[in-house]
Amino acid sequence: MNFFLLSIFFLSFLNASNYKVEKSQITYLGDHYLHKWEGSTSDITGNVLYDDKTKQYNCSVTVPLSTFSSGNDSRDSNMLIYCKAFDFPDIIFESTSIQVNTNSLAIKGIIEFAGRKKEIKSVAQLNTLQDNHFSIEGEFGIMLSEFDIERPSLLFVKMEDLVVIKYSIQGVKNE
Repeated sequence: MNFFLLSIFFLSFLNASNYKVEKSQITYLGDHYLHKWEGSTSDITGNVLYDDKTKQYNCSVTVPLSTFSSGNDSRDSNMLIYCKAFDFPDIIFESTSIQVNTNSLAIKGIIEFAGRKKEIKSVAQLNTLQDNHFSIEGEFGIMLSEFDIERPSLLFVKMEDLVVIKYSIQGVKNE
């Protein structure tokens, strides 16, 4: 029985392709009535697994909060405090469904941020999907209040609750 299960496990890897995330960028856009800003990182790790037998994609992406830079050191260190980065240093995304269309992907998954998990949906533009690499771009919004994040204020006015997340993810096939 154990040999049978081990054989099925091994055969499932023969029908799968694994891609490593690299050369990617994630940018958040913040908004206050006095100004707008953005912070970006290219310190992204993850992988995408494609099962040729079931024709299903699954992905996992991890981003350390400490790697985001807005060009303002004070804002960046405050962001780490407000986003609880000392207790929850990473943002983690795990897909639950990836539907491939002609030029786009319908992505559903769970994002873990500041110790909370929420389902998100995004439509990504499919720029490249070849045997050895892929490239997608998309965006989605999150409400800071849904993650129990206290919004910072300036002149007694809090920043907007909605933060837009833009992503450009590229990957290359693991050999």
